[in-house]
Amino acid sequence: MNNVFIQEIKGVDWKLVSRIGKLEKKNLGSKASINRWVIPVIIRYGKFIVAQKSRDSSDIIGVCELIRSWKDKNTAFIHSFYIDKEYRKKGIGRMLLGKVIDILKNDDFKEIELTVDPGNKTASQLYKDFGFKKIILRKNEYGRGVDRDLMRLKL
Repeated sequence: MNNVFIQEIKGVDWKLVSRIGKLEKKNLGSKASINRWVIPVIIRYGKFIVAQKSRDSSDIIGVCELIRSWKDKNTAFIHSFYIDKEYRKKGIGRMLLGKVIDILKNDDFKEIELTVDPGNKTASQLYKDFGFKKIILRKNEYGRGVDRDLMRLKL
């Protein structure tokens, strides 16, 4: 997938919001996905970075949603990071994460945090490959029995 185009979404387009909402449910399930009320908030007040099939395509195949920490303004939190199921294992996640890190470095962030399902070995390994370190296992982070590893990357 050499033609993948990665860009930050800077404005709310309701057709785009609808497409992202559907992609969220498809890839994260209805319990984990954000909806049409939250997507515009992240676009306007956080960062919303997408991978598309190509520069000329409107097909979104990867998403990274970021917010800033209120505890430390130099820390960005990856709220959500995923590649469409049909496009996984093609290096797109690696390309998207690399671009996200570059964007955050250019914005003078000093670290990035995220949480990942401890059972998601593929995602955990991707983050480790970029230098993320596991900080702690957060038990019941997203409800009873939904544990997450907190990981951090110093930039």
